[in-house]
Amino acid sequence: MRYLGENCPYCGLEFREGDDVVVCPECATPHHRACWFAHGDCANAEKHAEGFVWKKQAASEPEPEETEKQNTEPDGKSLDIVCPDCGKASPNGTLRCPDCGALLVPFNPMMGGQPPVAQFRPGFDAEEKVGDLKAGDIALFCRVGGARYIKTFRKFAEGRKIGFNWGAALFSPFWFFYRKLYQAGVIFLALFVAVSVWMMPASQKFYETYETAQYEITAVYEESGEEAAYAVMDKYMPDIQAAMKPLYLPTAIQFLLHLVAALIADKLYYKKAKKDIAQARRSKGSDVRAFQLELFKRGGTSFIGVAATYVANRALLYLAAWLLSR
Repeated sequence: MRYLGENCPYCGLEFREGDDVVVCPECATPHHRACWFAHGDCANAEKHAEGFVWKKQAASEPEPEETEKQNTEPDGKSLDIVCPDCGKASPNGTLRCPDCGALLVPFNPMMGGQPPVAQFRPGFDAEEKVGDLKAGDIALFCRVGGARYIKTFRKFAEGRKIGFNWGAALFSPFWFFYRKLYQAGVIFLALFVAVSVWMMPASQKFYETYETAQYEITAVYEESGEEAAYAVMDKYMPDIQAAMKPLYLPTAIQFLLHLVAALIADKLYYKKAKKDIAQARRSKGSDVRAFQLELFKRGGTSFIGVAATYVANRALLYLAAWLLSR
């Protein structure tokens, strides 16, 4: 490893062989990956505006001359991507490091790798009790939005029964799969699909009535003018209103489902966090590194889950529409 002998700027620990290291894409400062996740940014972020570029402090083997120019292209343009494994700078859009072949993509704990013991920003008490949990464990488990969920979980630990989650309100049932709440996600997916299927015949009738009226109104307007078109509109208005009435109830139920999802989402996530963190601690014991890796696997977010849910949702609706049309 090219960073042996150097120290992580957050935790101060020396990099060892096998450590999972992430390099800032702007200034090339190396960090333990868990430290980067815990802080969410480069330790030298305040110096980026000054053009700061990290340099080795420890004595090491001399680098090839070309590495002195690795932060600029031949024409002097700045390079924006730094390989997290070897530190080689590459042009924007590079998918693989030209030196070591590593993929220039975010860390995926499911693909292996051992994060070091996480260190947190000064002033953040990782040992602070949030009910039965520790603030640091919540931050590592949630990863995205950790600060918000620490506050939310504290309120639940103090006795609050429900919350309100805008993500779940606007993006149900997909939000549940995004946060790996798969059981709740399947239930809400089934309910939303059922309501959508219930609406299909009424929706089809409404659109057919509306399109017929629109076609005739346009034709009359072009032939006879505005006054005649208004007369045709008045003729079709009762039919359009009658076609809309069967849609009122299922639309209200859809709104209610979004509201219920918003009210229970945070509480369900709190229960999942308590269960998963407790299970990870029981299974990994005093092995801090293994415990943190287990939190990374159990927690975080799942874009694959969101994509799979969207595909399943569309497939079920297309199947239902095909069956209803037969």
